[in-house]
Amino acid sequence: MAACLKFLQTVWTSTISKGGHDQNVLSSLNIIQARPGYLRAKLLIENRHLNNHKTIHGGAILSMTDTITSLTLSTLGIPAPTGVSVNISTEFVRPGGRQGDLLTAVGEIVKTGRTLAYTRVTFYTPDDKVVAFGSHTKYMGNAVPTTAFSQDGEIELPVEPKAKL
Repeated sequence: MAACLKFLQTVWTSTISKGGHDQNVLSSLNIIQARPGYLRAKLLIENRHLNNHKTIHGGAILSMTDTITSLTLSTLGIPAPTGVSVNISTEFVRPGGRQGDLLTAVGEIVKTGRTLAYTRVTFYTPDDKVVAFGSHTKYMGNAVPTTAFSQDGEIELPVEPKAKL
C-alpha cells in the first residue's frame, strides 16, 4: 500500500475512534487514493445520510467538504487536527445519490501559506456526474508535518527542515 494512503487511513481511523460528528455521520467513508495535495474517497450512502427526498442530505455533503479537505491537508504528512475553519462553502449541482450508492469525493490543495491553507473538493455520482463542489480555508496555526511523501505518494520521506528567513 502506498505510504501516503496508509498514513491517511491511519489519520482517519484515529479521527473516527474519538467519536463525535465524524464518527456519527461519516464512519462509512473509505479513503481509496492519496498523494501529496490529492485525496480520493468514497462514502457509502446510508439511511442516516438521507433527506426527506430519500437522497443524501446537503448537510452530510457539507460535512464531507470539511472532512475531505481537512484530510487532504493530511496528505502533506500533517496529523489531525490540521487546523480550524476560517471559511467553508459547498455548491450543490444535483441530487447526490440514494441509500446504497457510493458518493465519490476528490479533495485537492489549492495553496498553503504560512498560516492559511486553501482547499477544494468535488463530489461525483457513481456514473461520474458532478453532485457538488466546495472550498475550505483553514487556519493551520501550529499544524506541522510529521512525515513527507514522494510526489506520487508511494514512498515515505523524512521531513525537510524549513529554511530560516
